Amino acid sequence: MSAIVISPGPGDFETRLRPPGSKSHTIRALFAAASSTGESRLRDPLDSQDTKHARDCLSGIGAVIDDTREDEWVVVGTGGRFTPPRRSLDAGESGLTTRLLLGVAPLVPGPMEIIGRGRLPLRPMTDLLDYLRDRGVAVSAEYPWRIDPERVTPVRSVSFDDPASSQAISAVLFASAMEPEGVRIEVANLRSSSAYVEMTVAVMRHFGGSVDLAADGSMWVAPTGYAGTSYAIPCDASSSVYPAAAAAVTGGRAEISGDLGDHPDVMFFDVLEEMGCRVERGSGMTVVYGPERLKGVDVDMSHAPDAAVCLAVVAAVAVGTSRIAGLESLRLKESDRLSALEGELSRLGIGARAGTDHLVIDPGPIHAGTLASHNDHRIAMSLAVLGLVAPGVVIEDPQVVGKTWPNYWEWLESTGATTERI
Repeated sequence: MSAIVISPGPGDFETRLRPPGSKSHTIRALFAAASSTGESRLRDPLDSQDTKHARDCLSGIGAVIDDTREDEWVVVGTGGRFTPPRRSLDAGESGLTTRLLLGVAPLVPGPMEIIGRGRLPLRPMTDLLDYLRDRGVAVSAEYPWRIDPERVTPVRSVSFDDPASSQAISAVLFASAMEPEGVRIEVANLRSSSAYVEMTVAVMRHFGGSVDLAADGSMWVAPTGYAGTSYAIPCDASSSVYPAAAAAVTGGRAEISGDLGDHPDVMFFDVLEEMGCRVERGSGMTVVYGPERLKGVDVDMSHAPDAAVCLAVVAAVAVGTSRIAGLESLRLKESDRLSALEGELSRLGIGARAGTDHLVIDPGPIHAGTLASHNDHRIAMSLAVLGLVAPGVVIEDPQVVGKTWPNYWEWLESTGATTERI
């Protein structure tokens, strides 16, 4: 087992960087481009484990993707006329890739099988499996998901009640633009982030999709299909939280260049201000200045649960108890992130109590310790920030960051932090 030891650097913390491209936008744009007529160019995409699996899966159903250039991928789309895959589609650990594949499954003229690894088989897919069965599609109830769309009934309306993931809504939304008739989608009791659904709608519209929001809150998707175009991937707001958190806990400065777009994790910067940071926002630039003392916070992060993982680390260095709510979905990610945070923060002497959907942090003196990454990129990157304030924080299995930010450790080393790979 490999590990990395992190300790504070000799000087004040300061970093200037452009975070990698947004994973959320990259995967959505890949699906839109692969479904379009003609050619699309995706500028500044994220090249990571998750996006590689998305590219491989889309190539398996007929898209032609040239990813040889680092700054631009060229995608020749299928026009919504997918081909049956000749092999299992390996989604890796990407829940978004899996759900978008399930959404377009009725449009694939032949059987397909979706496989993956890690906790992917445990991720909630029931909403989409039920949607497929309601349309007459034969689908296995358990992993691996085998789908045979031999008999598909037309769809005019879809209802979700208390969906476990907003990605299920995004999947049906996205596929509905390729149905022969318009589709009405109703959602009741959405517990997870609606901002990700809005992101899906924005990407759909950029590629020629048409989504109208009705007065009753339902969505109407017109049968427009998609058209090839150029699309600039914004910087990953989810990745930008780590340098921002590093500045916050050290009283240092982080200068983050690039457009963070409409990503819900931008909320993280508002919470940092509430905790005492100074945040300057400009055109294509965000600068975070950490205070002498961070203040505890009571906040609902249901619209930005991924950023809440790193927020827990910032709260561990603050003065006063913090309560972070709206985190039920974190139990269903690459790890049970609430339990992981509770256990690993406790190893460093920090009081952490996880409830069903919330986390309470009672700061304490932070000491050295060896921490498990739980095969979870966000757990590893978040906990590593504590090595900037306490020498000897060890993160096991550091390679898990490749899911989202393959060069994360190189960035951390560039800040002057002391690191040692063991």
